[in-house]
Amino acid sequence: MTFGGGFAMSTVLRHELVLKRRWLSDKEFVNTFSTATAVPGAIGVNLAFIEGRRLHGMAGAIAAAVGIVCPSVLVILLIARFGAPYFDHPTVAAFLKGSAIAVAGQIAFAAFTFARRLRRHWQNAVVCGLGLFVLGIGLHPIWAVAAAGALGYLMMRERMTPYDATDVDEGEDYK
Repeated sequence: MTFGGGFAMSTVLRHELVLKRRWLSDKEFVNTFSTATAVPGAIGVNLAFIEGRRLHGMAGAIAAAVGIVCPSVLVILLIARFGAPYFDHPTVAAFLKGSAIAVAGQIAFAAFTFARRLRRHWQNAVVCGLGLFVLGIGLHPIWAVAAAGALGYLMMRERMTPYDATDVDEGEDYK
């Protein structure tokens, strides 16, 4: 069980998929997680669908998505049935407020983890800056995503194009 959604659970997912099980490299996880956040829907479900499809085709995608949705739905139903009367209790309310602080820390750690991988190129900082600028002037977040996505595509399309792996040195992560 996690609080805070996909970004808060990203470090748990990274630990499980990259470090513990070694199903993905760190670079593959960052790329897949970026894709999962860019498409509509819950990040965890999107990530499970993408990786399930990569590993076992459409059957794997469906199994992974169902496998991540069903336990959550069951827990939510149990909480709604048995826990809802206690949400107004001062101890439970204090716990939930404390959880919000912990979620902020989890998200900050996830941002730090992803930033370590992306800080290598000045273009990433420019794209991030544009997105923050658009948010800062009060426009809807969708415009920040659209502007950052368009600028990112224009600035980095050469770096992101497929290339022959024999053209890259062993220690090089990006083109």
